[in-house]
Parts: sequence; C-alpha cells; structure tokens
Amino acid sequence: MDLKRDPLEAASWAVLALLLVLTLAAALRLDRARYPLLGDEATYAMQASSLVHDFDLAYTRRDYDRFVADWGVPPEGLILQSRPGSSRLVYGKPPLYALVIAPFVAVAPVRGPVVANALLLAAAALLAARALRDRLGGVAAPLWVAAFLFASIAFAYVFWGESDLFVFAAVAAGFSLVYWGNHWGERRSAKSGEPPPQIYQGEDTAPPRGFLVRWLGAGALLGVAAVYRPVYLVLLLPALLAAWESPPDRRRRAVAGLLLGTAAVAGLSMGIQWLAGGDPTGYGGQRQAIYAHESYPAVDFPADRWSERVKQEGNASWLQAAAVRPQLNPRLAGWNVVYFLLGQNVGVLPYFLPLLLGFVAFRPDRGRWAIPLAVAAAAVAFLLLRPFNFYGGGALGNGYFLPLYAALWFMAARPARAAWAAVVALLASPFVGLLWSDPAAFPLTGTGPGGGQYRHVSELAKRWLPYETTQSSVPGEQVAIGGGLWVKLLNHNVWAAGGGNGLRIAGGSAGEMLVGSPRPLRSLYAELDEHAPSRLRVGERELRPILLKPNGYVLFEVPLGPERAVHPLWWGAGDYHLYRLEIRLPGAPAAPIGLRIRPPGDLIER
Repeated sequence: MDLKRDPLEAASWAVLALLLVLTLAAALRLDRARYPLLGDEATYAMQASSLVHDFDLAYTRRDYDRFVADWGVPPEGLILQSRPGSSRLVYGKPPLYALVIAPFVAVAPVRGPVVANALLLAAAALLAARALRDRLGGVAAPLWVAAFLFASIAFAYVFWGESDLFVFAAVAAGFSLVYWGNHWGERRSAKSGEPPPQIYQGEDTAPPRGFLVRWLGAGALLGVAAVYRPVYLVLLLPALLAAWESPPDRRRRAVAGLLLGTAAVAGLSMGIQWLAGGDPTGYGGQRQAIYAHESYPAVDFPADRWSERVKQEGNASWLQAAAVRPQLNPRLAGWNVVYFLLGQNVGVLPYFLPLLLGFVAFRPDRGRWAIPLAVAAAAVAFLLLRPFNFYGGGALGNGYFLPLYAALWFMAARPARAAWAAVVALLASPFVGLLWSDPAAFPLTGTGPGGGQYRHVSELAKRWLPYETTQSSVPGEQVAIGGGLWVKLLNHNVWAAGGGNGLRIAGGSAGEMLVGSPRPLRSLYAELDEHAPSRLRVGERELRPILLKPNGYVLFEVPLGPERAVHPLWWGAGDYHLYRLEIRLPGAPAAPIGLRIRPPGDLIER
C-alpha cells in the first residue's frame, strides 16, 4: 500500500484516522461519573477492578467500597452469581471484557473502559478497512468503514461501559482475518473491475505457520461473540465456508484453526469463571441483579445468606426454562419484524443504515453468500427467544444486532465508488445526527417525571417511525389503572403521581401515552382536577366535559379511534388492544394538573 502514489487514497485513510482520533479524544475527556450507570456497566467496572486490585473475580465488601469511592454512588444493576449453596459470590458476566479493560481501569477507574473501547474501535476499523481494500479499492475502503461506523450509532457505543463494543470489535476483526486480501489477483481485480480469480494461488505464498495463526485468530475473535451470546455461533458458518475455499492443501488447516480458535477462547472464558467460583457460562448458577434501592450482600446482609435471598426472590439464571419464553404468536412476530426493521428506538434501518453498502458491492464468493443468511438466522433467534426484549434493553439502538452489523460489512467484495459512503451518511443523518453533535450522549435522559427517554431518538423518528409496543424496556413509565387497563407514558409531560394518586399532566403541554386493554375499547374516561380548563384536546378533536363535579373536577369521555396494535405483552399470553393517546389542555396554567384515566363502565359503577 503506497499512499504516496495515490493522494485520494491517502486522503480517505486520513478521514478515517481523523474520525477515530476524535473519538479517542472524546473518550479521554469524558467524565463518565457525571452520568447515571446504565445496564451492566457497574458489573463490568467492578469485575475489572477486582482483577486489578484483588487478582480475582470474587465480589467482596472491598469491591463495593472501592466502587463507591471511585464513582460516588452504589453499583446500580450489579449482577452476581454463585454456585448452588455457595457463599462465594462472583460477577455474573463472562470475564473476557474485564480482562481486556483491566489495565485501563488500573490507570483510570472511571474513564478507563471508554478509552479501551475507543482503542478497540480503532483497531477493528483499521483491520476492516485493510481487509476490504483489496476488493473495494484503496479509496473506497477507508471511507466505507468510516460510514459503517459514523453513519450508524456503532461509534457511540464507545462511551458506554458495556461489553457490546468489545463483542462488535471482535466480530469486525474476526471477519477481517477471514477475508484478508491475500490472493494474487485481488488487488488487480479491485482496480480493473475484473472478477477475482477462482483459484487462490496467493495463499500458497503465505508461510504455513502464519496461515494457521490467521485462522486461529479469526476463530478466537468470533468465539468471543459466542461466549457472550451463543446465538452468534451462526457467524461461524460463512467463516467455515471461507476456510473451506482455501487451497486444497491448506483447507484442513484453515478449518481446524478456525474451530480450535473458537473452542480455545470459549474454554478460556469458561475455565476462568469456573476457577473464580461461578458458573462456567457466567449466566447460570444462583444469579441476581441488585439495584440501589435493594440490599447489597456483604454490605447490608452477610454473603452466606445469598442462597436464601435467591430462593426467596427468584433465580435470574438464563439457563432456567422460565428465563427464556419463546413465543410463536403470529401477531407478536409480525409486529416484532416491523419494529426490528423500523422501530423508532431500536430499528435496524434508521440506526444501522450503512448495512446497505454491503449489498451494493455484494459478491457471493468465499462464503459471503451465507453472511446475510447467518445474520437473518440470528435475528430470528432473538425475535423468538427474546420477543419482549429483542434488542438488549437500555441500549443505543439494537445492541444485539451490533455484532451482526459488523459481519454484514464483509458482504462487500466488488470494486465500489467512494461516493456511496457520502450518500449513505446523508440518508442516515436525520437519525444519527444527534450523536454527531453530542457523541457521548447516553442512552437515557434524566429520570424525571415520565421516566427516561433515549437521547439518540430524533423528533423525525418519533414522528414517523412506530413506537415498539412489544418491547418491555423501551422508554416509558408503566402505570396499572385497574380493570385490566394499562398505560405507558411516552413523554415527560405526563407522569405518575405516586401513592396510587393517578397521573399528573403538565398544563399547556401535550401528554402522550399508550393505553392497553384486554378487550377492544371505543372510549375511556379522563378525570382532571379543579385546575384543569373545561376543554380537552385529543389529537385534532376538542372535547367538552360530560360531568362537572362539586369539587371542581371535570370528566371527559375520550374517543380512542382505531387500535395501534394487538398482541400479547410481557406478563402473559393473552392479546392486549393498544391505543395511542395524545392529550392537551388548551389554556391550562403551566403547572401540574391531576389526571385519572378510568376504564369504560367505571363511571356507571360509581
């Protein structure tokens, strides 16, 4: 690669390098302790800190005190496990990510993980660009990788101390090794537009040891993904097909290296977790998540009471039959497919739009034809096995899709125009532009009235893309009304009053909510307190009260219109009828106003 001979190629590499350097600089400057802990961040941070300071993966009071000293808050969402009957507690996650970030945590306990993520992203991006260069062309490859990362939400995972970025980088680097351009005709074909040769004579020139090491590395990196989520084992299919198309005298070495690498990293992870005292997978045993409003072992109660606590409160092990509830309901599956592709919070197309580039330059050779099939199989598995949380819950977009997205890059295997990168960035900008202006924007805004909201979701997405009614963890506070009626609050203008006192709506603002009922509804009742005006706007309709109470309260009958969706929800198998409702109080004072939603028939009973 002689960049001096091609200024355009040098410029394209400079663009990719600049974006990666800016991401690293943002990670170095980020004060992560200013933001609330999300998802499993506390678990990974404590796991790495325990390796650094105690040389083990066991949870003790020292770990808790050290975390509080570093972060200033208790470890929200701490996941612990033990073997049945044991009082030795370990962290309920595979240890590989903690091993990687441990040196960074030793230097900077709070900033360390995001700096490690930025370096992992850079390494994976440069490997991918180099692997794609001989097929796409020297100018296109770096710019396409820049679009893959920065015209999607992938780069924003750097600033979240979860393992998602680590798994994503492992898949991108693994496929880079699988499709490394080492065939004698690929560079010529990338420049001339001719198809690559079908006999890969260039592999004969690679030293046998280096050839085997490459395939061992590819297997190990893809094995990282399988350790964290076994569904990703399907990504081995295109890799095995690519290995099988190696020269005949090296075919067995390629396949064996790939499988041995995968088995080795899986064995390493499981062995470390077992020696630490936990379940080999990290997801079994006696497992529970602990939050700040609960009691912490070794702090609020002795660790030897852990088994008793798990027995009382239920085991959160993923290996239990009840932990995974496959659903074959056609309505649920249909809506999940729509939300998977176009959901306003987690849709693949809005937030991973550059995946289309892989199809633009697709060529089916060397097992690439199996990449979209493997990705589709993994997506279907998540939709069936996790129908009410197919995206990872609390993530930026679809966190479960992120490693699959990296695999789709390597469908691209034909000479391509660099301009396609700019086109896809322009198309993606309405949905990822918020992250360009604030790349360290965290998944949720503050936990004020109405619950948190995903900060990466633009107003365009909220207006035109469907809200994911099937997903239990998408933003929105849930309220049980009675009579089977259920409400999910969709913005900050409506919130639960607490103590069973109904809701509050901000006067002069539009309150949005999702109303669910086990039977179809034509209308419901909205009761407002004495501060409310005598008018209520629902969508484009203005309503007058049907009842004025002596205490000043007013009652409105609210028409609901057509159902938004019909499908089961996460607490049972029966269908719920769901309606989108927007309420506004014209002329109301800018103050909280009491609101009660009453089911049909409630007025007659009273």
